[in-house]
Amino acid sequence: MTLVKAVALKPTSVSSVGRIEAVRDSLGNWHSAEGQVAIFLPHSPEADRLQYGQQLLIKGSLQPPAKPANPYQFDYRRYLALKHIQWQAYLPEGSWQVIGLQPPSVMVAISLQVRKTLEAAFKTHIQAKREATIANALVLGVQDDLDASLRDAYARTGTMHVLAVSGLHVGLLYGVLLFFLKHLRRGRKSRLVIFLFIVGVVWFYAFVTGLSASVLRSVCMFSLVELGLLLRRKSSVLNTLAAVAMVLLLYDPNFLFDVGFQLSFLAVAGIVLLQPLFLKLWYPEQKLVRWTWELMAISIAAQMATFPISLFYFHQFPVYFWVANLIAVPATTVGLYLGVAFMLLFWVPVLNGWLGSLLEWVLWALNELLLWLERWPYSVLDGFVITTGQVLALYLFLMGVVLFLVYRKLSWLGLAVVCLAFVSTTEIVEARHQRKTKELVLYSTRKSSAVGILQGRKASLLADSAFYSQPKNFTFQVQQHWWARGVQEEHRFRPDFQKTDQKRALAVHATKEGNRLMVWQGKRILWLQKLPRQLAKPLPVDVLVLQKNVWADVAQLRTTIACAYVVLDQTNAPWYMQRKTKELQAAGYKVHNLEQDGAWTLRLR
Repeated sequence: MTLVKAVALKPTSVSSVGRIEAVRDSLGNWHSAEGQVAIFLPHSPEADRLQYGQQLLIKGSLQPPAKPANPYQFDYRRYLALKHIQWQAYLPEGSWQVIGLQPPSVMVAISLQVRKTLEAAFKTHIQAKREATIANALVLGVQDDLDASLRDAYARTGTMHVLAVSGLHVGLLYGVLLFFLKHLRRGRKSRLVIFLFIVGVVWFYAFVTGLSASVLRSVCMFSLVELGLLLRRKSSVLNTLAAVAMVLLLYDPNFLFDVGFQLSFLAVAGIVLLQPLFLKLWYPEQKLVRWTWELMAISIAAQMATFPISLFYFHQFPVYFWVANLIAVPATTVGLYLGVAFMLLFWVPVLNGWLGSLLEWVLWALNELLLWLERWPYSVLDGFVITTGQVLALYLFLMGVVLFLVYRKLSWLGLAVVCLAFVSTTEIVEARHQRKTKELVLYSTRKSSAVGILQGRKASLLADSAFYSQPKNFTFQVQQHWWARGVQEEHRFRPDFQKTDQKRALAVHATKEGNRLMVWQGKRILWLQKLPRQLAKPLPVDVLVLQKNVWADVAQLRTTIACAYVVLDQTNAPWYMQRKTKELQAAGYKVHNLEQDGAWTLRLR
């Protein structure tokens, strides 16, 4: 296997992507093979030293990426498939060794080595870890060590785009190059030299920052713009944008489904089409007011162009994005220029320290201001789950409103009203359907237990301490499902929920053995941790949930519990679930393994 992507040192693991070269069968024969594998390794001195292009000899097996374990959960399998990755593997220590170094691309190897050197320089000359990670993200596009709370602050204020190296960063770099070099375009040779220099610099920056879809879009656009200047031809931004999109899709059609690709092109199209219209509506005479309005117009245009698709993918809307971008864009501009200057001069003593300190101060101010904005009331509206039809209707609605404001024609207002009526009607129909929901879900949660009860637009969650010890469990495994069901009132119960006043509504009985019996809509669900004794006759239940490797011989289980359906949750060890699944199926039980089969749902309507 050859590592074909940069090696990421994440807080809990080392990860990369490997290209399979050959596999060995059970007879010891080698066969050529193709495919890509997402690999994950525990931190160790050897794993942390891995680099792009190294060849590994691996002992183990490959697993296909798992399908989403819970309703409406992020589809990691599809995400990998769009990146042409078919398998994944966890490689414990001792299961692999480095046998060679043969980078697929010398240029990529050089750029990654430069990026690694610059990462180390940022960490050396920026003392605060938080600001050092932001510098790596802002200038180099490396987000491996980014703190989750800080990432959320940027996302919830609508400024996440400044951390993902994108068209904004390439545009700022191109702008400063153009500012210093445009006066040197005097003859054919000078134009050619400047063209090669500018295009070379922006493409090298793209390689150093990882060649994301948005960076490729920007670099290709500016390369075409420079080509037009070289040939003395005028170009249309929209035509250039369309040409770049076509080239990138020919290179990799899966870019069409990449969220970054979609947002990047929509944002640029929105700025090109909408910002001039906003300036036409109002163009202040005072320079400071005009500059502020122009900046706000860019932010509003980009946000409007990406608003429907952002709701579709991220289910939230940052209310104060316009304020946040008034702060973030100028600060990002200063920070990026300082970062680029640091990239060029990090080897110069004293000067590198000054540049590092200035960059650290700018990023500290940016972080503190965004964290302050995040604490504003109603800083983000979330819980939106919309369909592709509603996305299209929202785009037509926004187009109708803007064109009505500019051209004052009632036909455009009529289009906006029709689209808004469509969105409202579909939401009302869905809300009526959601009010009739009666659903119990045993969620698939690693090494923990969680059950959700949805009745109408109210939901309750009963989970153990292991589930609540990881705050992100609810966000990643439950929240998307509740949003899709339109939950507006929620109750979360911790392991001692039996002591609360709301236990009567849940009808839960806990025994001294640690078992729990719930009666819901006439259905009896028993969570079993220890077989009860001295029962006159088998206890009838509809669903039996086995927990914590409970010792339950099939014969004894039949004489104690009368049921036909058994669920194995993830408080059990993997070996126990595999063995118990076979035993129970052989005995005639219907078995659902939450680890393998995903969440189990009891839906009454």
